[in-house]
Amino acid sequence: MYIAPGSFFSLPSLIPQILRMNAPALRARSVGEILDLAFQLYRSRWKQMATATGVLVLPLLVLEAVVPLEMLGMMETVAGLFFLAASAAVVVIASEAYMGREVAAADAVRTVGRRFLSVWGAAMFQGILVFLGLLLFIIPGIIAMALTFVMQQAVMIEGKTTNEAYQRSRSLAEGEFTHILLTGVLAFFIVMFAMMGFGAVIGLGVADVRLATLLTNVALIAINPLTAVVGTVLYYDLRIRKEAFDVSVATDRLAELPVEPVPAY
Repeated sequence: MYIAPGSFFSLPSLIPQILRMNAPALRARSVGEILDLAFQLYRSRWKQMATATGVLVLPLLVLEAVVPLEMLGMMETVAGLFFLAASAAVVVIASEAYMGREVAAADAVRTVGRRFLSVWGAAMFQGILVFLGLLLFIIPGIIAMALTFVMQQAVMIEGKTTNEAYQRSRSLAEGEFTHILLTGVLAFFIVMFAMMGFGAVIGLGVADVRLATLLTNVALIAINPLTAVVGTVLYYDLRIRKEAFDVSVATDRLAELPVEPVPAY
């Protein structure tokens, strides 16, 4: 951006840019740094993430409290679909936080509603591909995990269809398999151990099956967002590594800075 001699920046018009300074630095990160940043974003936007997840999942949890016990299995399957939608809403919230912006939980949920078929399709595609790969001596399944890891982010952040999301995820994953798998595996174990801890407490203190299921799902509302946040930070990390996304954003932000001339006297 060219700044003419004798010009100055208007402070009020710079406020949006100044606020963006609170955004994380856009740079390539190690696996540990990705997880650390994911925890920071999770803590800073936990209320929005929990609200979006609760809006989508709590009605089903209420139903689980009253349906016959023999229907709990079916309800858990349905709840899985809504947890998937909640994860997609978290991607929107985490993406905006990463870019130094705010988004209301209701807006994130509405975005999921507009793209739910693609979200569901991407999840089904990913699950089938990984399952078939694992049947073929495990290694192809691990490769499939890496190739499809950021499909959900491609759908929610870029508005891709299921097929486009796969192509996009595959393109970003090429040459970064180890980086993706290490990040994904560590995130998986963090979430798994957290859920095991909750499960142990619930198992020791609650004998009623219905109540135990309810409390487990409530724990998921708190823990489930973390996986989506890690995936979102990884998505941007891959774009920085492969597309110089950080340079592109810095250039765009400089171009947005307003310049106002000083009146001549």
